[in-house]
Amino acid sequence: MARRCRPILERTTIKTLLMRNFNRHIKQMAQHVNVSEEFINNLFLDTANEFLKDFANNEKIEAIWKATPEFWAWWQQLWTNRDRMILKRYPQRITANHRREMYKVWHSPEFMQARPSAKAYRAFTCIAKQKRVSIK
Repeated sequence: MARRCRPILERTTIKTLLMRNFNRHIKQMAQHVNVSEEFINNLFLDTANEFLKDFANNEKIEAIWKATPEFWAWWQQLWTNRDRMILKRYPQRITANHRREMYKVWHSPEFMQARPSAKAYRAFTCIAKQKRVSIK
């Protein structure tokens, strides 16, 4: 039985709820790593773009991934899990002069051997069909 695609409005609602929790997480990490929330937000988006550029290897496909809320949910989960590892390994507030570079390395897509979840792939396929984009 074929799965039906969720309406875009429902996806937008999912994305909004995820962002609220993630914004709290970013605030906590900014305090722990002693950097601004803006730094972490920018790094989050920059590394996602870097990951997608390498992963998709096609601008149209990259754009569809960026329009997929399930991708962002997966990326947030991946990011949050990496941060939890940081908090576990470095329980005290990080004040080293090179903390920004450390945080960038910890989240570098170059060191992430991950691929989007099956749920993100299904959502990606639905959006590609809705926009009539060939994935080949």
